[in-house]
Amino acid sequence: MSPTMDFDLKERVRMAFDIVDVIGSHLELRPQGRAFVARCPWHNDNRPSLQVNPQRQTWKCWVCDIGGDLFSYVMQRDGVTFPEAMKTLAEKAGIEIQQSNKPKPKPGGPEDKAALLAAVSFAAQAYFDFLEHDSAAAGARDYLAQRGIDDDSRRRFQIGYGPDQWSWLLEAAKKAGHSPEVLRAAGLVVQRNESAGHYDLFRGRVMFPIADLQDRLISMGGRIIPGADPEKAGAKYINGPETLLFSKSRQLYGMNLARAAMQKSGQVLVMEGYTDVIAARQAGIEPVVAVLGTALGEQHIEILRRFVDRVVLVLDGDEAGRRRADQVLELFVGANVDLRIITLPGGADPAEFVTEYGAAALIELADNAPDALDHKLASLVDGIDLTRDTHQATRALEKMLQVIATGGNRNQLRTGQMLLRLSRTFGFPADDLRGQLDALIQRHRQRPVPAYDRVTIGEAAAIKTIAAPLPTLNGVERELFEIMIEQPELAATALEQIDAAWLQTETARLLLAVYRDLEIEGHSLDFDSVLVALDNEPLKNRYVSLGDAIQQRAGFASPSPEERYASLITRFQATQLRVDANRKLARLQDQRIDEAEGDELLQNIITAQRLRQSLR
Repeated sequence: MSPTMDFDLKERVRMAFDIVDVIGSHLELRPQGRAFVARCPWHNDNRPSLQVNPQRQTWKCWVCDIGGDLFSYVMQRDGVTFPEAMKTLAEKAGIEIQQSNKPKPKPGGPEDKAALLAAVSFAAQAYFDFLEHDSAAAGARDYLAQRGIDDDSRRRFQIGYGPDQWSWLLEAAKKAGHSPEVLRAAGLVVQRNESAGHYDLFRGRVMFPIADLQDRLISMGGRIIPGADPEKAGAKYINGPETLLFSKSRQLYGMNLARAAMQKSGQVLVMEGYTDVIAARQAGIEPVVAVLGTALGEQHIEILRRFVDRVVLVLDGDEAGRRRADQVLELFVGANVDLRIITLPGGADPAEFVTEYGAAALIELADNAPDALDHKLASLVDGIDLTRDTHQATRALEKMLQVIATGGNRNQLRTGQMLLRLSRTFGFPADDLRGQLDALIQRHRQRPVPAYDRVTIGEAAAIKTIAAPLPTLNGVERELFEIMIEQPELAATALEQIDAAWLQTETARLLLAVYRDLEIEGHSLDFDSVLVALDNEPLKNRYVSLGDAIQQRAGFASPSPEERYASLITRFQATQLRVDANRKLARLQDQRIDEAEGDELLQNIITAQRLRQSLR
């Protein structure tokens, strides 16, 4: 891993983009299954051989044998180094890069992310233990029972309770070695205005830890218990503030648990509260997440569309829910995703609906949910006679065109389809609507095109990215890393058991070193995390090839990763025994050793041979 590029910064930049959009803005992509293909600009490509994987956020040209992630593509396209590609993308995303000459955060201080992560983890466990064991949390336990949340869900989501005391967490954390400054930087305590010191942010609330995609706890959310004095307790829900770890516009509650189910189903249900997600999962609906104290935004959509093709926004059936439905049409216009909306009947929230009607009823609503345009149209024309109420019909049409114009015509196919639907609804010629829309779009276009977007493929193709060749993995090494990609839990086991000296190629040893660095720094060992950590472009290309090979054989019967790993370890051990035996045999043939040492070496060789036979 590069010492000058922070892992979390690279992850933030990567998450700010969809690789399909970046590549699609320069190459003509066409769908092929759940992936996309394009003609590679770096060789004479008559048949599209450049593949883009939206789930893994990777690309690969098998003819050129190049590929990687978002950064790799920009480097190859623009002929720049990794830091230059990183800077370009960060500026485009509005993300500040800390200069290398700035002092590094003091370990254990308020700018040390490891210290903040440890503080949030401590708080979550403390709140959980209080709810589990303290009599003062009886009201919170009763509330969860009334909401139908069982003990398994309470433990799975690590739900806790923050006692109604001003400094309960502050004092407990101090004893555990977490300073008030770190707790404040982690969003757990607040600095007093009129006097020195701090106090707990969450008091008298049921607590919901918030995790990122690497399963790290990064913030907390709290809900008051019904019946509490609203003037004293404050808002019903409180999420932790923006911190070095947490940004509510980029995080979704339950995303770490829903990720696998989302990729499998191709769909996600987005809800508005923690208990909605918990109730849905408890009922058996796994691809479900929730926003965190903010409306569903463009950055949320960008993250979700990497895992799914279809996003279903599940809104409460109250007036506020209907208003939020109107606000998401702009997202539908601008995002290349199938965005659907459910407004639940009878003013119910998702948890209440699932409890009363069951999971099957909610799934049926999701399967038949209208898209955002139909939902908005239905609300605008409700009660309007489109053939007689000319003035109201015209105003409704103008509102629709204004909303579509904010999307900037980024998806011409979708825009054309929407105009046809408006034409049928309001009886206006589609060509006339197109003219009005183009005029509105021109008014919205005030932002200059960045130089990043002006680099042509022809210019980039003339620039060669220089990279040292890496040897090809042998069969055993390839098997090892494919297992580690398929089953990240086994990766940690492999790091304990695999000796780098067992690996024959520099490629394998470099890749194993990246895994070790991630484990030491406390990051996840999944495919995305390793891809972010890789700065060596040829190595990244090899890693992407491994991931693609795994996906290509998905669905074919084969031994489980655990069975293949056990067999692999046996092969490694047998190989090592053979190497040791050969070394001892060479020593035995050395005429300078004495008889006693020779006898011992011979006995060791015999023992090793028997062990090799037993391993076979």
